[in-house]
Amino acid sequence: MSALTPEARKLKTWLFDTALALWWEIGADRIRGGFYEAIDLAGYPVAKPHRARSIARQAFAFLEAGQLGWPGPWREAAEHALSFFEHFVAPNGCVLSVVNVDGSAHDPRFDLYNQAFALLAYAAGERLHGPRSRWRERALTLRRTLQETHAHPRGGYLEDKDTRLSPCANPHMHLFEAALVWSGLDGDVGWQRMADETASLCLDKFIDAGTGALREFFAEDWSPAAGIAGCLCEPGHLYEWAFLLHCWAARANRDRPEAVARLVAFADRHGVDSRRGVAVNAVLTDGRVHDPVARLWAQTERIRAYVIEARSEADIAAATAGLWRFLETDKPGLWYDQIDERDQCIMEPARATSLYHIVGAVAALSSAGALMTGVAGSPAPRGAPACDRAR
Repeated sequence: MSALTPEARKLKTWLFDTALALWWEIGADRIRGGFYEAIDLAGYPVAKPHRARSIARQAFAFLEAGQLGWPGPWREAAEHALSFFEHFVAPNGCVLSVVNVDGSAHDPRFDLYNQAFALLAYAAGERLHGPRSRWRERALTLRRTLQETHAHPRGGYLEDKDTRLSPCANPHMHLFEAALVWSGLDGDVGWQRMADETASLCLDKFIDAGTGALREFFAEDWSPAAGIAGCLCEPGHLYEWAFLLHCWAARANRDRPEAVARLVAFADRHGVDSRRGVAVNAVLTDGRVHDPVARLWAQTERIRAYVIEARSEADIAAATAGLWRFLETDKPGLWYDQIDERDQCIMEPARATSLYHIVGAVAALSSAGALMTGVAGSPAPRGAPACDRAR
């Protein structure tokens, strides 16, 4: 870590020495199972129904922490999350959106976003228990169900079974991430095919050829959604797509799409508030700021994008300093989720889902440190096998 900026070293120390222990000791429900959705800023867990995405992210985050060298009980924590995740699995292989704290169904509806994170949870299980575990079978069953019952006729997947929701880029981004992770774990060619098809959908439909912006919402034919919805862009997602597209190209030894640099450039030009030093929630395709509130997760994706763009140490330090603004709470190991346009932290419980993003940023910074000290390798998506990453 000696080649990293002081901010990066400080971030990894905070994660290893404070945050992971707190989210395991306080954030895990030892009685009913799973992890709490949030911890309030006084340090008390908030009991709410569990979202599939939250439990899946905790499994993945703790396993990644172990791969990064955290000496804590990462195996036990990941297993604790995976064990509770059983409550979400439906007979057809898809997962429910929300269950109650006792594991009973709360919201059984299909949501594409949650299916993507189920695949990531199953990847954590595969890495934890070895090749060709039951988690691989779960992943293959879910992938097959998605392809057979939720395939979009023009590419990608339907947001829900009843088509009540319009197509969105974001769930596909996490399906892309999951496919990349699985393609590094499993020899089944379907994972690489899924990654390639999602990358093509992004490059052909999601990204505006003229500006390099990436839209969030679409009509049924993947044209931009009507009105303001079709103009919305989230800088954090531009950074995240850039990182994943870079990893996709690097893994297959193909030329990196020009869109990677354009996504980062658009987000930097229009989505970073220089006064506060943070990436904002949303801008429009013409560059105007739509939502100036800043959220924690977008700062972590800015860091990862800067790493794959080989930005200067000063740039990476600035992005990391932006993330630190959310982590300086009275209770070490917690975080603020939002900073408003007046530069004030919004007082609300720390959301468990952010741990996944923070661990991803530390992983990217660790890869950057290895590269700076001459270790061969390249940053890779969360969960990539050790042979694919410099850690």
